[in-house]
Amino acid sequence: DIQKWEYVPLGPFGAKNFATSISPWVVTLDALEPFRCPTSAGEQSDPVPLEYIRDPSYSSYDIKLEVGIQGSSMDAPSTVTRSNFANLYWNIKQQLVHHSVTGCNMQPGDLLGSGTISGTPQDSFGSMLELCWKGSREVPLEGSDEVRKFLKDGDLVVMTGVCNERPGVPRVGFGAVEGRVLPAGTIGAAPAAVAEASERYANFVLYSYWRSTCSWRVRTALAAKGLLGTTEIRPVNLLQGGHKSDEHAEMNPMKQVPVLEFTDTVTGETIRLTQSMAIIDFLEEAYPMGGALLPRDPVARAQAKEYAEMVNSGTQPLQNPSVFKKIEGLGKEEGVGRQFAKEAIEDGLASLEAKYTSRGANGPFMCGRSPSVADICLVPQLYNGRRFGVDLAAVCPALLAVDEACAESEYFKASHPDGQPDADVAEPPKKKAKA
Repeated sequence: DIQKWEYVPLGPFGAKNFATSISPWVVTLDALEPFRCPTSAGEQSDPVPLEYIRDPSYSSYDIKLEVGIQGSSMDAPSTVTRSNFANLYWNIKQQLVHHSVTGCNMQPGDLLGSGTISGTPQDSFGSMLELCWKGSREVPLEGSDEVRKFLKDGDLVVMTGVCNERPGVPRVGFGAVEGRVLPAGTIGAAPAAVAEASERYANFVLYSYWRSTCSWRVRTALAAKGLLGTTEIRPVNLLQGGHKSDEHAEMNPMKQVPVLEFTDTVTGETIRLTQSMAIIDFLEEAYPMGGALLPRDPVARAQAKEYAEMVNSGTQPLQNPSVFKKIEGLGKEEGVGRQFAKEAIEDGLASLEAKYTSRGANGPFMCGRSPSVADICLVPQLYNGRRFGVDLAAVCPALLAVDEACAESEYFKASHPDGQPDADVAEPPKKKAKA
């Protein structure tokens, strides 16, 4: 924390101008007059002001102040402090006099910061340094599993002030002022290295098959980052062999979906990425301010990747038509390959269920209160489990509870197969088994 480092002996100079934001609202003292009130100190006895700064009408204003922090994976700010302007020991008249007593030529329109406004209760402390008590305690962010001691990259800080309505006096609001903490180096560095992702990468195209689990993962990640609505979906019909065409094989030699194509506007290069997990990694790194797909805590982050890989590497590949058709192509009886796929799904989901429940299965999502890459991999796999006739209620009841939470998320609603342009919600007739 900058302030802790510099305030002895330099005073909190750099800390006071770090991440400064200014509300556009101007509220006059005339508008505040009905809300004049005693200060929380009542009288100035400790210390007693010197004569030049004594205020015969010592008072303040009843302005309720709140500060919220919204992490990059959170849907809304969490209030971390509730204070009041009346908690200032030195009121604004005294601050102006003290600032100008040595000749500072104050002019109309000059801006002065009041400094930290803290009350007595812990939840009314006015700085992170006080709230975390020099880093000795954590500040929980409600509505998430996150805590803070100091601000982190990506945090949105929201400050509000209001004088509540009184009899005969309307409510006076100061509006809200907010600012986001960007990673060091994002401003003023070489353009190619630090250009905002929202400006640098453009013309997103996703080559996708509506029911492909890997394509579904990428659609969900795009939705989380706010990109799905502006991404062109170009269907690749797997049933008709569209993925085996020369044109598609040139983009992806493995002849699979998805392929994410976009333009780097800084270099002019057309980028094509394959493999859903690599694409999700790119989106997470390039668009950190969208819905976070990985927890910040290193252990939770590793666990999210672990869950995802139990699906991506340990389950999903064994259910692919190319695999079970290959099994049947080895001279096995028709239907054996599909049964193999069903059993692979059952084994994979049972293992994932065991790992998830061993850690408490606290939900609502696999890694806490927000969807992550683990949920992005889970939901399509459960969908396929139903298609293959797996008794999910018996195999993975805890994972089904996560699936229900995901079904309420806008990310998963937007990416669902049934809403895709190439969706064919009518199942094709199943082949009859050979006699």
